[in-house]
Amino acid sequence: MRDKEIVASVRALRGEAPELWASVGGTLARDVDTLLARAEAGEQVGEEILTLLTADPALRDELSHRLLGGEDTYREAPGSPSYTPLAGLADPSAEMIYRCRVCDYSYPIFEVGEPVPEGCPDQHGPLVLGV
Repeated sequence: MRDKEIVASVRALRGEAPELWASVGGTLARDVDTLLARAEAGEQVGEEILTLLTADPALRDELSHRLLGGEDTYREAPGSPSYTPLAGLADPSAEMIYRCRVCDYSYPIFEVGEPVPEGCPDQHGPLVLGV
C-alpha cells in the first residue's frame, strides 16, 4: 500500500473520529500526531503508522475500511453483473462416479480431466463409470 494513501487516511480519521483516539489514554493520539508531522516533512512513515494503529481493534477496523475505500466484496455494485454461487455442497453427479463391479468401492470425479485410479484398491479389477 502506498505511503501517501495511508497518511491521508489516518489524517482524515484523526480529524473525523476523535472518540477512537481516547481509548489509549491520549498517548496514541500524540504518537500519531508526531508521525503525521514527520509525514508533512516528507518522511515515509506509512509502515510505522500501520504498526501503531493495528494494535487497537477499533482503529484497525476503521482504518481498514478507509484504506479499502469501503469496498464490499460480498455484494455486487448496483446495476453490475454478478456471480452468485449455488447453495449447498458440491456433489458429483451419478454419471461421474467410477465404481468397482465386485465391491462397494466408488471414486467420484469432481473436475473434467481429473485422473481416475486404474483399479479397485482391493485388486478387483478396473473401475467402471456409473455401474
